[in-house]
Amino acid sequence: MMAGFPRAGVALLLSCALLMSAVPAFWVATASAATKKKAPARKPAPKKKPPRKKPAPKKKRVVGLDLPPLPPGRTCYRVGSEVPEPPLIKSAEIQVPEKARGSALKSVLLVYEVTIDKSGRISEVKTLGAPPKESPWPELHDAAIEALKQYKYAKTIVRGAAAAVCLIVSLNIDLRSEAK
Repeated sequence: MMAGFPRAGVALLLSCALLMSAVPAFWVATASAATKKKAPARKPAPKKKPPRKKPAPKKKRVVGLDLPPLPPGRTCYRVGSEVPEPPLIKSAEIQVPEKARGSALKSVLLVYEVTIDKSGRISEVKTLGAPPKESPWPELHDAAIEALKQYKYAKTIVRGAAAAVCLIVSLNIDLRSEAK
């Protein structure tokens, strides 16, 4: 044995030496692991939702009551007394002739009875009252009828099927000169 060191002291010294040699390797491994940047935890990519399909626009329809069939000689149901008025889907601008503008009249009210067919288009236009024969009235009526032929109404359903309806339409036409 070693001189001057008791037996327990030698064992303590040897165990300290062994610990000292093992400790730096442990601390180095721990310290290097702590200083390394951990890669951020990846969040799973959000699941792509399929694009929402826009619902098809509902076709406008007016559903009438369970009305009896039309009597002989009539071709359409009357709006107001028999069926509700169908909503106007598409209108058109009246092309007023220039010679009708700038006169003493500022506006004109024209009234027509129209027949709306099963598809919602105006199929027949009747002038209510006798139209004046002097200018610009014939041109105004022609322009108004041309615009009315482009109108589109919602279908009217009576007893489960599309039906023709008769409607009175009034058009207020502005005859003032256009500002340029």
